[in-house]
Amino acid sequence: MTYIENSVTIKEIATVTKRTTAEVEAEAVELGLFVGQDWAGRPAIADQDAEQLVSGEARRSREDAAVWQAFLARCATWTAARDQAVQDAHDAVGADPRSGPQKHSDARDAAVEAGRRFEMSTPPPTFAPGVEDGNAVRRYSAPAAKPAGLLDKARDLLAGSPR
Repeated sequence: MTYIENSVTIKEIATVTKRTTAEVEAEAVELGLFVGQDWAGRPAIADQDAEQLVSGEARRSREDAAVWQAFLARCATWTAARDQAVQDAHDAVGADPRSGPQKHSDARDAAVEAGRRFEMSTPPPTFAPGVEDGNAVRRYSAPAAKPAGLLDKARDLLAGSPR
């Protein structure tokens, strides 16, 4: 076992969360949190990890990461299918025995049209609230509410509408 300097024992976490120490330790290991020992040799995790474990943030982060990876996999599948449709259209026109710039132009136009039709018939995967992926991205990317500063208050006072 490895000593953790700023640690919280598994037993303390189990007491707070009203679970057994085995359940807490198993969850910590499942979530990828390092379980070491405190100064007395008791099983423990780092204090930041303990906070995330007790608050549920560690589990939410892991679930959000899994949802994001699933979304990326769907995007890769969609992109590969679209690229294949474009390539197939280009190859079909490119198989024409004639040669010259018109053949290449026709092949390019066919590929562009195939890509457009594919996108119209098969929309790309979305990652938005209310869709199967949930709201993992918006929670981290939503802009924070901006508190009114002194300049804003002065502008409001000059305009005659106090806050």
